[in-house]
Amino acid sequence: MDEVIDIRAHNRTAIEAHPMANRSNLIEGSSVDPEIIGRVHVTADGYERILVCLDSNHTTTTTTSSQSWKPTPRWSPPGSDCAVFDTIIDDRPADMFPNRPWGPGDNPKTSVQDYLKTQPELAIEKQIDHKLLISVAPDGYLRRVG
Repeated sequence: MDEVIDIRAHNRTAIEAHPMANRSNLIEGSSVDPEIIGRVHVTADGYERILVCLDSNHTTTTTTSSQSWKPTPRWSPPGSDCAVFDTIIDDRPADMFPNRPWGPGDNPKTSVQDYLKTQPELAIEKQIDHKLLISVAPDGYLRRVG
């Protein structure tokens, strides 16, 4: 059975109403909470491939500290994917995000760029970017290659 691990509480109603709800396993909580990370690892254990979707506070610090997307052999075997959303923030003008802690230079894309320097087992999956006409996650689709 395929499972979706969703760490955002406000999606529960829509997912439970979906015809494929029986293929979903919702885990609610912070993606930086060790208890939630442990539950994600237990749920994902044993699958051949995993898809992690990261859409949290968009600062570099928060995105980088989110352990839910850190690949480990136990729960993220080669071929698994991670979608880090809202990397587009880095490509937009700073005045688009008034009163926000994120913007160009401090966002999910900068986190991905920093993280990939130390994680040779992850690579940006450019094929996805090339297929999409519109995306909120340029260079945010990662694949575990090693």
